[in-house]
Amino acid sequence: MEDSGLRVKTEPIPVRIFTSDFEIEGKAHTKPGGYTGRVSDILNMSKISFLPLTDVRYRERTSDSEDIFESECIVVRIDTIEVLDFL
Repeated sequence: MEDSGLRVKTEPIPVRIFTSDFEIEGKAHTKPGGYTGRVSDILNMSKISFLPLTDVRYRERTSDSEDIFESECIVVRIDTIEVLDFL
């Protein structure tokens, strides 16, 4: 697969997200200068419905298992986020 060189520059922001089912840690990405340190900067970015995260570690909150999973990238629906913390 050929790299077209078309990449959007972003600033990674380390976050922890809680949904009803998962606890997720990873890096959210904002446009350069778009993040000023407020949770609303992330959740209100251009009225997005989904938040992509990279370098992700997550675990199920609804399971007795303590297993932690890893993924290069996941996408979280904004309306499922109960808590978003900056790391």
